Amino acid sequence: MIVPDRIGHVVIKVRDLEQSRKFYTDVMGLKLMMEAPKIKMAFLASNGRDHHEIGLVEVGADAPGPQKGEIGLVHIAFRLRDEEHLRAAYRELKEKQVPILSTVDHGITKSIYFRDPDGHQLEVYCDNSPEYIASLPNSYAGMDKLDFAAEEPGIREALRKMLN
Repeated sequence: MIVPDRIGHVVIKVRDLEQSRKFYTDVMGLKLMMEAPKIKMAFLASNGRDHHEIGLVEVGADAPGPQKGEIGLVHIAFRLRDEEHLRAAYRELKEKQVPILSTVDHGITKSIYFRDPDGHQLEVYCDNSPEYIASLPNSYAGMDKLDFAAEEPGIREALRKMLN
């Protein structure tokens, strides 16, 4: 049996490498580790300890976006240090006019969902405190909106849109 230490990286297809590189560096705060123009790829990491966590490969402007009901990746999640950093991320997304798909207090985590320029769904989240999690009847059953983003769609609304 294979026993991975952790997930090392994800490589995603993008229409425009420059646009996506800008989004992942300017909005998501990732560091460009290397760019390979001949093969139209960029490699990014959140803290520089890894050669990359996200790889971007350009497939061209005419590439179709994600389709409802297809199999494949649902989202890529980025863990933040704590709720203060999650609140700051929410403000940053709003300032940069990134539309929010939904916010949710999952119980075990608090999360904000949104899309990159190619339609890949992303999540920024923070873990809730062990005390908070222990107070819940089921730590994975949370479906409430985040209190600091009550005007945003909730997870139920987002799931209905995704599945219909």
